[in-house]
Amino acid sequence: MKTANQVLVASMVLWPSSAALAASPLYLSCEFKYPSGNPQVFNFALDEAAGTFGLSVPSSGSQRTSQGVFAANKASLNEGTVAWEIDLSNRLIVRDMRMVGAKDKGVCKEISAKQSGFDP
Repeated sequence: MKTANQVLVASMVLWPSSAALAASPLYLSCEFKYPSGNPQVFNFALDEAAGTFGLSVPSSGSQRTSQGVFAANKASLNEGTVAWEIDLSNRLIVRDMRMVGAKDKGVCKEISAKQSGFDP
């Protein structure tokens, strides 16, 4: 019969820690649908360990990286006129376009670093 300590140690070895999960960046492609049928796509490189939030706009080729905030399965970035919040557990994103007083929601999917445009 195993002791409680043996079970605890075994579970710690077999279950990756949140630090291990956060060790590599997460690359997401997020899509906002429009009535016209043409979605707007943004790619993100989320690096919790470095505290950075990379944003790439494939349609224009623009790309930037800023300090983001990571807490409780959420990643967020406040750029002043636009704020982004991604729920990492269900891959939903909210874009708050403060300059026009509107918010919209989109859906994200995990992609590779190469697909994201942030490939080193």
